[in-house]
Amino acid sequence: MAPLEVKCAGVVLAAGGSARFGSQKLLANFKGRPLVWHAAETLRSAGLETYIVVNSREVASAAGRVDGIIYNPWWRQGLSTSLKAALIALYQKKCIVWMPGDMPCVKPDTVLKIASACKSGLAVPVYRGARGNPVASCRDVYALALGITGDVGLRVLLNAVPTLSLEVEDAGVLADVDFPGDLQRLPC
Repeated sequence: MAPLEVKCAGVVLAAGGSARFGSQKLLANFKGRPLVWHAAETLRSAGLETYIVVNSREVASAAGRVDGIIYNPWWRQGLSTSLKAALIALYQKKCIVWMPGDMPCVKPDTVLKIASACKSGLAVPVYRGARGNPVASCRDVYALALGITGDVGLRVLLNAVPTLSLEVEDAGVLADVDFPGDLQRLPC
């Protein structure tokens, strides 16, 4: 992998309640490690600075080595509160890659591709015609993103800002974990 030309931060979004899973899914064992560790490792391997938005120290500890932890006490009010907490901390960065903590199969090359391509607006990976995650956002959308409310993420901005869709050969961009059985169906 070639190094990034733009200094880009990575955020593992890990502050949900895991209601459908039945327990804290980010601590679930996947290939001998907690699920959240894999998402953080993808960002580490891509060469991004890693920040984790969490609702407990336990989840942050399970992620392994990180550059910083951002606690979001308002996580029950939805995903938008985690975005805001990270944006406030990282506002000076030219780019942020938003990695859901329940997506352990995304390849570091995919992260590098969307981060490198993010010059304006959003950069989104597309696998076989379907948009996936993680999403990269550029500084020009931060102010708009701070206005998002509720249990939604950057996807609500897709039609409001320039969005670059990048075709990738990475089924991991579509594979998240909602239920315990999803762990056995992951493509990695």
